[in-house]
Amino acid sequence: MASFEEALRELRERFVAGSGERLERIAQLLDLLDHDPSHAGSLRDLMLQFHGLAGSGSTYGFPRVSALGLEGERLCDACAKEKAVPADRERQRWRSLLASLRKEFTRGSQAAAPAAPSHATAAQPFDVLIVEPEEEARAVLSALAARDNLTVRCATGRVDAMGEIARKKPDGAVVNIRLPDGSGYELVEHLRGLPDGDGLAILVVGGPSAFVNRVDAIHCGADGYFDKPLNAEALMRRFQHLLERGRAEVPRVLAVEDDPDQAAFVKQVMEFAGYHTRVCADPAKLDAELTAFRPDLVLLDIQLPGTDGYKLARYIRQQEAHAALPILFLTTRSHLESQIESMRAGGDDYLIKPVAPGLLLSTVAARIERARFLRTLLERDGLTRLLTHTVFLERARALANARDSKQSLALVVIDLDDFKSMNDRYGHPAGDRVLCSLAALLRRHLRQSDLRGRLGGHEFAATIENIGEKQAVRLVERLRQEFAAIQQAPADGAPFRATFSAGIAMLEPGMDARSWRERADAALYAAKSKGRNRVASAAG
Repeated sequence: MASFEEALRELRERFVAGSGERLERIAQLLDLLDHDPSHAGSLRDLMLQFHGLAGSGSTYGFPRVSALGLEGERLCDACAKEKAVPADRERQRWRSLLASLRKEFTRGSQAAAPAAPSHATAAQPFDVLIVEPEEEARAVLSALAARDNLTVRCATGRVDAMGEIARKKPDGAVVNIRLPDGSGYELVEHLRGLPDGDGLAILVVGGPSAFVNRVDAIHCGADGYFDKPLNAEALMRRFQHLLERGRAEVPRVLAVEDDPDQAAFVKQVMEFAGYHTRVCADPAKLDAELTAFRPDLVLLDIQLPGTDGYKLARYIRQQEAHAALPILFLTTRSHLESQIESMRAGGDDYLIKPVAPGLLLSTVAARIERARFLRTLLERDGLTRLLTHTVFLERARALANARDSKQSLALVVIDLDDFKSMNDRYGHPAGDRVLCSLAALLRRHLRQSDLRGRLGGHEFAATIENIGEKQAVRLVERLRQEFAAIQQAPADGAPFRATFSAGIAMLEPGMDARSWRERADAALYAAKSKGRNRVASAAG
């Protein structure tokens, strides 16, 4: 891939090569206005031509071109706003500007093009920890990890691994369940208990595959279990997939820009910094682009053919799905009236073209980060930090619709027993702590690929992938026993214990999400009716 400077040099050459055609178009429009000064379409097109030069000139080393283009654009804009027919004075001034523009392009670049942005967001290599007492297996896994551009640290036992974790929390770990100085399961539980530990990619390696080993692996929080003799290639493929999925999705930026020179520059800057970037040159296609591309931010030029950025911003804001989508205006206009209009239209920020790459990137990054944080607040329950009712059910439905019929998927619905009585006796703060302790248990003992949500009140739910019905029952039974053993602490008074009941339903071929949920609810009701503090399966 060419460096930023090389790519920008190519864009500059393209800008200069295309200047003749652009200037000829300006001359043609001026001829049309001389023939019919009242032709509004010609005035609008002339303004767009000057606008393109104003926005791109300095970008490619022609600051005087930007100044001349901006003067031409403002003169066109003034005539359009006053609905005045351009007089001889305006038309002569435009021709004078055209002559000056020809000279500027003949003289060549007068200034250095923008330097490469200094804070490109290229992803850093994942840091992984391999905890394996066998030298040969450790060497094989380390070599494959290094081949996949992973930063590798190794430990031969639990104590060594704890030291490495204390020094720096890894992005993922491969752990042998049999360590010379402890249990690999306990090490995984420790990793899951760290701040943001539920997002780590963790695989465990054990002896010959067995029912109990796989359930234990899920219970300790591992994302997968591999038995020996080890298929190291398959393990690393799965590991890399988990690491990539755990990393935040690369942000997507949609630039609505009809000027090809400015669009090419914005796309180059954004992609150099690691953003997925798409250009929408035709405003009429904006709706389709929003649906297909699902951008995290929209860059809007104000001057566009057939419309303007203000109208497009208002259109975007009218759609509930895009109500919180960041909108950043890029324009040559700098007067206060334009800034106010941008905010009224629903824009989040306003940058003047030509904009320095560093300023563009820092503004985009800040707006996307804030939007993602707000989305997290909306998607997560404020108390337990699990998915909200609506978000959980939507994602579970999507998971069910996309599921391969050969892959098993369990839905678990959990309800705390006698929660109202618990609140009445120990107080609502104690009840909140019980809810949080159950949420923490689910985060600690389920994999990052498993959905976990609070359906409301004292009801929770989770999906568990690639597990049979008997294994799911055994896993949830272990969670029930562990939760029942936790001493819950009220604000004052003696500690107490809480319990839950759970219903499990497997996703069957041809079953829709609604029926799946109904079967899990029916299993939960059966568990409650049999005395609570138990796990029931829809299959009986």
